[in-house]
Amino acid sequence: MHFSAGMKSFSKNINFIKSNQFPQRIRGYLFPKSSPGNGNGSKHNNGAELELHIKQLEEQILDRKEERKANIMETLISFKNKPVREINITYPLAQDQFARIAYDSGTEELVYIPVEPVIEGKEIETFRMIKGIFEGDLDIGGIQTNRYTYIDKKVEEIIDLYGIKVSKETLDKVLYFLKRDFIGYGEIDLLMNDPVIEDISCNGPGRNVYIYHRVFESLRTLVKFENEYKLNSFILKMAQISGRHISILDPITDATLPEGSRINLTYSNEVTRKGSSFTIRRFRGEPISFIDLLKYGTLNAKQLSYLWLIVEYGKSILVSGGTASGKTTLLNGICLFIKPESKIVSLEDTAEINIPHENWIQSITRSGFGRGEESKGNSKRGDIGLYELLTAALRQRPEYIIVGEVRGAEAITLFQAISVGHAAMGTIHAGSMDELVNRIESFPMNVPRSQLASLDLVIFASRMRINNSYARRAIDMVEIGGIDPATKNLITNTVFHWDPYTDHSNYTGKNILLGSIAAEHWISLEYMEKELEQREKVIDWMYRNGITNYKDVAKILKSYYSLPDELLKKVSLI
Repeated sequence: MHFSAGMKSFSKNINFIKSNQFPQRIRGYLFPKSSPGNGNGSKHNNGAELELHIKQLEEQILDRKEERKANIMETLISFKNKPVREINITYPLAQDQFARIAYDSGTEELVYIPVEPVIEGKEIETFRMIKGIFEGDLDIGGIQTNRYTYIDKKVEEIIDLYGIKVSKETLDKVLYFLKRDFIGYGEIDLLMNDPVIEDISCNGPGRNVYIYHRVFESLRTLVKFENEYKLNSFILKMAQISGRHISILDPITDATLPEGSRINLTYSNEVTRKGSSFTIRRFRGEPISFIDLLKYGTLNAKQLSYLWLIVEYGKSILVSGGTASGKTTLLNGICLFIKPESKIVSLEDTAEINIPHENWIQSITRSGFGRGEESKGNSKRGDIGLYELLTAALRQRPEYIIVGEVRGAEAITLFQAISVGHAAMGTIHAGSMDELVNRIESFPMNVPRSQLASLDLVIFASRMRINNSYARRAIDMVEIGGIDPATKNLITNTVFHWDPYTDHSNYTGKNILLGSIAAEHWISLEYMEKELEQREKVIDWMYRNGITNYKDVAKILKSYYSLPDELLKKVSLI
């Protein structure tokens, strides 16, 4: 369920707590008599305190009109610098779901506690009976209505047909878990509804699921798959809903979940000794805007204005860095500078590019059938890789080509396309310019240096620790100006460099690309420099006014082209 829907239902959740529908669940998790580890925890078990705390949460989160993640992040960050023993925060997710992060004095660490309805006592037998009948009578082909509505009606029919006596409180719980398990993501549904979680990983049955939290980083959760059967069933379900196959014969697969997150699955103990496992890298539902990148400190306003100019004039860019350095996030933010009417073709193994443009063809690779020997260069029958997608894309007359990750034989075709005038963007794994050149020139890419020189800009992204927390920064922006005829080395210019002492990216004062654009389009360098300064002020104005949503940002970009005088007057530039 979307966060907005969950927030709308928050008032309902307050009433539901006041009426003691789930007293043990709420008081047991939100305000336990003891900490998760021992008996010396919080003593907040008074109903009035509970209601007051929830009202405070409502004031802190609901009153803000920002997007959902910004709302939660702002509240969570306020707890970040507190002593770890004092951290105890609860925030709402979807309907009937809360997340609590608290200190566990037993293990001396923060833990992530899912808060959801609890089925107990005689309710367990009732739930098993209804669930068993529901599973046996489920007709997937006959579902003509909304799936949530279908479950409501089906359970109502079962109760009437079998004369099952069930209270409203128990019925709500039964419906919650049926919807969670059959429509949602089962045991990890609450985690999937938390917009602040980046990664979710399970290392085997009976083991705690771990998450990577944007504020509190790696956390152990109290979520577990109790046994091998439950975890194996979950793995098979994830593969099925993603349109992939996994089995004892092929025990590893990568897939994209229906909502866009990437998942890596291993089945049974064929390749993972502790049993089945999975790792989910969460997908951002809404496209990121470049103002978000400014807000996070990844790029500053001058860097963004520079990128705005060179993207508009069709220059080719690679975002380079290590794993989890924010390459794809950075690429997504930059892509918002592409004009709305431009034709874009993206090519990916798993869907990560997320942009709001309508004139966009999103291409995904496909795994073939049977068993190929990829280590010997033999693909499966019916494989469609990035090379095939890129070849097809070049016949579609794109104005911009976006490659999710450049890493194989498709690289030479991509650089050939760049060298004949196509604008291209993509990501690549390399930490420095020397490493980048060596990688692109080596197998399996084998791109000659003469074609590599047609690339215009490389942005080096990195993830580092700043003020006791991890942050992502664009540490260098390097222009490529051709090949030195004497040394045969690339001519490069670092136009922006990040200073670790000030945590600021400094403009070096010299650039190649702006002069190149001016010469190609018969415009003066003074005009380009004025545009750079003007766009920087527009970006800074958006940031200062809290304009971060991609739709609002896109409207302002459109205004800059169609009604520049009106926009600049609003920004007080004229």
